[in-house]
Amino acid sequence: MLEPGAPIPGEDQLEDRALDPANLEQEWHEYSERFNALLEEKAESKLAEIAAELSPGDLSEIVRPLSVADTAVVIQLLPRDLASDVLAEIDKRSVTALMELLTIEAIADLIEEMPSDEAADLVGELDSDQAHEILEAMEAEEREEVRELLQYPPDTAGGLMAKEFIAVAETATCLQAVEAVRTVEEDDREHLHFLFVVDEIGCLSGRIPLVEMLLQPWSTPVADVMERDPLRVDVELDQEQVAQYVRTHDLVTLPVVEDDGVMVGVISSDDVLDVIEDEATEDMGLLAGTREELGETSPIKVARARLPWLMGALLGQVGCVFLMMHFKADIQATVALTFFIPAIMAMGGNTGIQTSSVVVRGLATGEVNVYHMGRYLLKELATALLTGTMVAAALYVVADLVVGDPALALVLTISMLSVIVFAAMVGTAIPLMLHRFGIDPAIATGPFITTSNDLLAILIYLGMASLLIH
Repeated sequence: MLEPGAPIPGEDQLEDRALDPANLEQEWHEYSERFNALLEEKAESKLAEIAAELSPGDLSEIVRPLSVADTAVVIQLLPRDLASDVLAEIDKRSVTALMELLTIEAIADLIEEMPSDEAADLVGELDSDQAHEILEAMEAEEREEVRELLQYPPDTAGGLMAKEFIAVAETATCLQAVEAVRTVEEDDREHLHFLFVVDEIGCLSGRIPLVEMLLQPWSTPVADVMERDPLRVDVELDQEQVAQYVRTHDLVTLPVVEDDGVMVGVISSDDVLDVIEDEATEDMGLLAGTREELGETSPIKVARARLPWLMGALLGQVGCVFLMMHFKADIQATVALTFFIPAIMAMGGNTGIQTSSVVVRGLATGEVNVYHMGRYLLKELATALLTGTMVAAALYVVADLVVGDPALALVLTISMLSVIVFAAMVGTAIPLMLHRFGIDPAIATGPFITTSNDLLAILIYLGMASLLIH
């Protein structure tokens, strides 16, 4: 690991250039500081030498703290293939800003070096005029591939797939298949694990692992050694379902077909990892009650994303105020009732968030099946009864010692148990029902569940007090 402020090793120390996986963040920071110093010194040749020896992933993290202008300088100093890889890794907001500092021709050259799926993702983030200019500046073959991918929604299998795959005819021999592999450009070999076999109209009929093909006599027809009817997905399948399918079957690559069975692309496992990360990020935002993008720097945009949810939560709390006004006489008669309102509300909200978070995560990973809703409700009911009984008993002891009113302690005990059971049922049932109707279950959490549980907690607590005390 580099010491803070130490010079970054030169070309004669390439073995030390591999970053320490246990201290990545610190090393990224140290390289960023060094890049800043070299940029201020205008030592571009030295900067280019150092940058060219780092991986695209490390470089994208190293330039993240730099200004957009400095990032553009670094990009322009890199070899074209490395620059395109770094550009594909950089945050999308930064890419949009970078486009203002690079020429259309330079951008088109970089995008041509990218895999087709990454190129389509990048172009799809730009405004229509800018995207049109860049596409027109690209070579015809790459341009048509990107345009074909852009016709699919980005959150579908078609939006995820790449066009870099090898398909051979059923009548081909293993020798002809090997010759097809030899025609593939070096940059397109990264995810080449299988050859796909198609019939005379292009419909997918099989696949051959590269190793298996190399072990066969050259004259062997591919139809004799291929795995028939390989797993595939439709081009319109949602990306979350694609990710679950890949995870369930432990796939490295997944062919994509149109309705008629014609193979049009392939999805690799690294694309699926990106989907899982994006979906997890989105769900975490929804769990917190916001749709803001991670890393968004504009306070106005962040406030705009959070404000609707906060206003909804405020309306729910206003409902709590009206409920308490309704029970005003009971509260005035037994002022000690107010002492425990925060505890009742907090326990309901916490229980709801606990159960809903587990269910939402289970739905996202496929561990929870919506068709077994009754099973999950019964499990959560049993859990809530156990935890609720323990919490309610502890609260009875505290209330009896603090207030010395057995009637109030009994109300608190029954109310706490009821609130925890109800909150657990709501936190389990609502995400399951929303998922059953095709709605993202993450929206059921955060302010929605906490506010609804607050309302019911007050209603149960004060209603019980009115019934049993007054």
